[in-house]
Amino acid sequence: MKAWDHLMYQGYGARDVVVAGDSAGGNLALGRTHLLKQAGRRLPRSLILFSPWTDMTASGKSYQEREDMDPVLTLNYIYAVRDAYARGRDLSDPCLSPLFADLSGFPPTLIQAGTNEILLSDAIRLRDRLIQAAVPCRLEVWTDLWHVFQMFPMKKAGEAMESVGRFLLETL
Repeated sequence: MKAWDHLMYQGYGARDVVVAGDSAGGNLALGRTHLLKQAGRRLPRSLILFSPWTDMTASGKSYQEREDMDPVLTLNYIYAVRDAYARGRDLSDPCLSPLFADLSGFPPTLIQAGTNEILLSDAIRLRDRLIQAAVPCRLEVWTDLWHVFQMFPMKKAGEAMESVGRFLLETL
């Protein structure tokens, strides 16, 4: 929120800002947007989410079904990070699990995920919830790729970034 407020104090309007995040950063991007909405403040122009972690309850099917396929994340790692971060709080609280937030009024959102990651169901369920809330949303699921594949120096990552650029041109 301090970073958001700093941008606003610098003279940028909310409509000038695109918020992006990967993994837990996607969680933070959604959570901050939720808090801005609750406070009656203007929301970012759009959201870009790479393999977002949206459900700290780990209730999606991919947490179990994709664990052996994901070379980056494990369920034990998810539990350890979650427990350290949440510290006994209600894991379904929208500030921890934005999947359970009221998403109406959220900005246009691009979500990218790989078929081989344990957070795939988070991305799919978030897309479904955004569409139910009448939020313009695009989910791109990249075949045979893993958690936050976009950071690896490979052709598919470049193609994913090109898609982000097209999305931004469409929403700006």
